[in-house]
Amino acid sequence: MDISGHDKTASKLFRAIAEKGPITLYTTNITSDIPIGTIHRHFKEMADTEKIKIYDHGKSGRKKISYGPTLYGFIYFYRIDHEIEKRLENYYDIWIKKEPFVSELQAAGFDGKKLTNDPKTSKKIFRKYIQYYAGVEEQLANFANNMNMLPRDMRMFLGEFLVATKSEYKKIWEELYSSLPGFRKNVTDFFEEMIKFYKELKKK
Repeated sequence: MDISGHDKTASKLFRAIAEKGPITLYTTNITSDIPIGTIHRHFKEMADTEKIKIYDHGKSGRKKISYGPTLYGFIYFYRIDHEIEKRLENYYDIWIKKEPFVSELQAAGFDGKKLTNDPKTSKKIFRKYIQYYAGVEEQLANFANNMNMLPRDMRMFLGEFLVATKSEYKKIWEELYSSLPGFRKNVTDFFEEMIKFYKELKKK
């Protein structure tokens, strides 16, 4: 994958955080060849987009604020940086020892007991989780960049999922479901397929 200079710098900084963190902006500057202003800009952007987060606020101002990776950060950079992909298990071994990262895994649905009692399996599941959601990110990026090339039905399908989160459309949706037989059939077919898939999953 061809990536921009901006993303190359972001990837390099994320790897530094994943390998040496929790790490401060200023320590990153000392141990890298990237200008402090560029590092500050990227740290802020990655924090704002939830790719990294503050692990320790420190006691003497901004110089002591240390950052670590987030689960989403691994997902995002796994997609664009082969080094992240190759070293993923090593990163897991580092961050599974950090309580904030463990809490984030549990919030994402990981079994807290297995994280402790079955680290080998948990590490395999971690890779599959990152790989799966990196694929989701890739599809979203493709949709965003090629929306006009998607079939109209696909665009409508995706749009319906997004609009369903808006409370002001709920009443309209209910009225369409009641009034349009074709609309009602499409909804019913979709949920029946989901129920069927769910029942199959429960057997595993």
